[in-house]
Amino acid sequence: MSIFRGIATGFLGAAIEDKAAKDKTKAEVLKGAAQNYLTNIYPETVEAEKTRKSNFKILSSTYTPEFANVADSSGFTVDKASMDRLETLLKTNKIDKKKLESATFDTDYNKRYETRGKTFNEKYAPIFNQIGIKEIGGMGPYTVKSQLEETTVPPEQPEMETGETQQFSSTKLSDYLIPKPGALQMPETEFNRVAQSFRGFQNAIKFDPQGRVSFTFKGTQETEYNALRAVANQVLPNFYNEDQKKANVGMAVEEASKILTAQTGNHHRDIVENYTKLTAVQPGKATHSGTGTLKISEDDLLIHLSKLGTKSEQRYYALSFPTGVKLPSTGEDVRDYLLRITR
Repeated sequence: MSIFRGIATGFLGAAIEDKAAKDKTKAEVLKGAAQNYLTNIYPETVEAEKTRKSNFKILSSTYTPEFANVADSSGFTVDKASMDRLETLLKTNKIDKKKLESATFDTDYNKRYETRGKTFNEKYAPIFNQIGIKEIGGMGPYTVKSQLEETTVPPEQPEMETGETQQFSSTKLSDYLIPKPGALQMPETEFNRVAQSFRGFQNAIKFDPQGRVSFTFKGTQETEYNALRAVANQVLPNFYNEDQKKANVGMAVEEASKILTAQTGNHHRDIVENYTKLTAVQPGKATHSGTGTLKISEDDLLIHLSKLGTKSEQRYYALSFPTGVKLPSTGEDVRDYLLRITR
């Protein structure tokens, strides 16, 4: 037991004994409440505030004081579990530093600490009042020393016209986070509705009156669909609207379709002699043909393939490759080679 708790226990004990002569039953109840305060409530509250203060300092030094302020205000400094949630959140989001730097807050760590202290003291003051102690004072866990030692200078406030109300910034952490590329995933239903208008999918993607989707893919369409979705998800963060907290799926799909064409069909055309579209195409077979040998080396072909972000993009590249073109090194049909290595 700490010296403080020893002294406090003796002090409370003496006060309670004086009350016991007048009302033994009431004194026993108060004694139990006081003992619970000293044994459980006081040390647990002190430890909780130490944890919160420590976590605040960690975030302040690791990131910025402004970030620590909104993280604390949003409850991410309370314990290890909340800090772990914050760490997970930051894996898929980046901090909007410019927005934080320009923010003006109406609260900080010390103000919130004082508010918690006031609430705590109001809650437990009746116990002390009934045993003759009118002020918790140093017997409470909330003291000036428990606040942050650093004195922070608030940012200079712009002058306001008479009668103008100061506008303060949000202290919600979510308002200062931007999804990282790849972290956003577009809703499947919304993607399917938009994708209907691209790449000949109008007959392959259908919705019934209840909004349920069905697919009737032919040939390489399923692979093309998967490749389009993969690229759309990659570019989705580029079309994220911070004010609306959502991304424009339509623009993302349109951009993804352009990218898919550039990295597949256009690239084929650049590296193949006599690139020609076939008129009679069997399901799953090549849609284009070429002649001669590949214009680039096998290594350059593999480098391009490795730059494609996902397996579905690579597979679509292989399926779309024209037939009739040979590898310079082995004479193997390039399309057959690509289909083999992208399985």
